[in-house]
Amino acid sequence: MINIICGAINSGKTSGIESIYAEEKNGDGFITRKVFRDSLFRGYEIMRLSSGESKIQSLKTGLFPPNEVPACTRGPYSFFKAGFDFADAVIDDIILKGVNPVFIDEIGPIELQGKGHCDCFKKILQTDRTVYFTVRDWCFEQVILSFSIEKYNLIKI
Repeated sequence: MINIICGAINSGKTSGIESIYAEEKNGDGFITRKVFRDSLFRGYEIMRLSSGESKIQSLKTGLFPPNEVPACTRGPYSFFKAGFDFADAVIDDIILKGVNPVFIDEIGPIELQGKGHCDCFKKILQTDRTVYFTVRDWCFEQVILSFSIEKYNLIKI
């Protein structure tokens, strides 16, 4: 079963998926958490739910290391390839170990361009697992159409 947690930016989608993971008491996946330094918002990190291990996913473009090339840029953020690689490795491990349910935070504009978590999301949709993922309300319909999701449970935040 596909479960879609849908809401606006900063509406609590990540907290929602984290709560469902805590209630399930099994499964695995990743969430994106805000990164602050000295109370200043800097970007996001990807955190594996089962272990707490994390990698920086994105930084505000002005804070991105000048000696690195971003995997992509969206709005005010530049994304690290290592963050996407980390998420891919989490999904590969989940598939290998037969873990269920799977939690992915979030699928959106970058994935609609075939980047970011697009490949690992397609992989997990091809398995017969219960999947929870977050999506922003304004791109919800594009996501279900692009990834051919026909049967789903919608959880509005």
